[in-house]
Amino acid sequence: MKRTALLVVLMLLYSIIVKAQFKPIAEGATFEEPEEGFAKILQLKNGNTMFIHITYKKGINIRMYNAAHQETAVTHIDPSYGKLDYGNIEAAFELAGNAVLMISEVDSRTPMLYRLVIDGKTGNLKDDQKIGELAHVSFFGGYAMAFGDVPEPHFFVRKDPDSDNYAVVMFNSFESERSKRIEIVSYGADNKETNRAYYASPEEKYKYMRYVDMAVIGSDKVCVLAYGYNTKSSGGKESELILANLDKGAKAVSFTELGFSKDLIVYEGITRYSPAIKSLILVALVKEKKGDRGYTPILSFVNPFEKKINRADLISPSPRLDQYSKKGFRGLPQNLYLNNDGTFSIVSEEMTVTSGRYVATTLGDIAVVNYSKTGEFINDYLIRKSHDLLNVYLNPFYQSLREGTAQRLSGGNQFKSFAFLSAGPKSFVLFNDTERNNDAQEKGGLVTIKGVSGSDGFYYPLKGPDPILKRDYVFGNPAGKRDHDLGLFSISDYDRKNNVYATLKLENQHGDKGVKVVWLQP
Repeated sequence: MKRTALLVVLMLLYSIIVKAQFKPIAEGATFEEPEEGFAKILQLKNGNTMFIHITYKKGINIRMYNAAHQETAVTHIDPSYGKLDYGNIEAAFELAGNAVLMISEVDSRTPMLYRLVIDGKTGNLKDDQKIGELAHVSFFGGYAMAFGDVPEPHFFVRKDPDSDNYAVVMFNSFESERSKRIEIVSYGADNKETNRAYYASPEEKYKYMRYVDMAVIGSDKVCVLAYGYNTKSSGGKESELILANLDKGAKAVSFTELGFSKDLIVYEGITRYSPAIKSLILVALVKEKKGDRGYTPILSFVNPFEKKINRADLISPSPRLDQYSKKGFRGLPQNLYLNNDGTFSIVSEEMTVTSGRYVATTLGDIAVVNYSKTGEFINDYLIRKSHDLLNVYLNPFYQSLREGTAQRLSGGNQFKSFAFLSAGPKSFVLFNDTERNNDAQEKGGLVTIKGVSGSDGFYYPLKGPDPILKRDYVFGNPAGKRDHDLGLFSISDYDRKNNVYATLKLENQHGDKGVKVVWLQP
């Protein structure tokens, strides 16, 4: 009898251990929730963790934690750009043990880019300088952007996830000389320039250029994908997807028309470099003509060394996901995630934008499609949700645009949407939701999240044969009905080497709120 009881206890313990995917490691001290500006968490190579809060008018606040997850410093930085009136965080990443922030601001209609380097041990400012400036945007320039199909001048930043190299694209859409509208600058681990050159359009062929995305391949190459086009009034209908490479030691940017979009208009796109197949993986949203209502997603493989497209296919989740809603799944790709073995996942999300007295974006169901490293379908999953983001207009690929940057904090909207975590052989989707939706995944009747005070953080392990996944609490089942634990998953950072996931947890215990940095093991 005693032996049977012992076996029952051991089986219960085993089931708990198996179920507990996210193991708590440590929690920092509670502090006041930041509600405006931008936020980001970075786990540094020296073992320290940095929480960054960039305000609009009161500078930057830093919290430092050591390798034992103890808070060691709280610092404040007054940046040279002053206030963020029209600014954005273009990048936030770890580099050589320090944090690098790339922040854009518009001063008297002139876009500028600043780079701040923050010490990874003390949280103090090490360097602060303006590294880029675009042409002044006149009143007529603003009119051309609004009504003339002229892209907005902008800075784009990407870091190579496999090295300490990064690049900046200065997209100067109002430069009169067409061959100087795209400038590519590469940097090494010491933040010094390694190369700089303009994209050179042969015979200045295309009047308009639309930046798509870029990838940095170590210190050897920066690959920029852009869409060049003309209009009837600007010399014809020519259009093409273009690969612009800045190679190590090169004095100019090479220009290759890829033969992809003769009959297609490329509107948006994301690209990632896969070392496993030495190829760029591109997901693009296209239309056959400008007036078409919907986008068509296309998956392509671009060889940046041979400068050619190897394949291009229409993509969508499998029909088995359509059975859980009346109209079937109608989401668009939001991001592409590479795994260590070269396989990758494309995550799509349903989006509905409404306008009127107020603008709002409703984010619906998620589809995760897993592919082999060469693009063959493996399996897919559907995760059902409904989030209302008030006073927010989101574009396709907003998840990709947010990757490697910082999360804007605005009216609680930062706690909505989802995060994807690829943790070695395991992958997860995380987001905040109400427990009332625990049993509504297959049956329908989801509660739409408008306010988040009654929600908790949930995770979905992406495994098994069933299209609908089971979920569990990220921070454990709350103790009482009025107790809730939200996760600000969009600012999180994953240390792949040590398998540690750092995020910000908002505890609401009977109305008493506070946030803390927490470390978990997936």
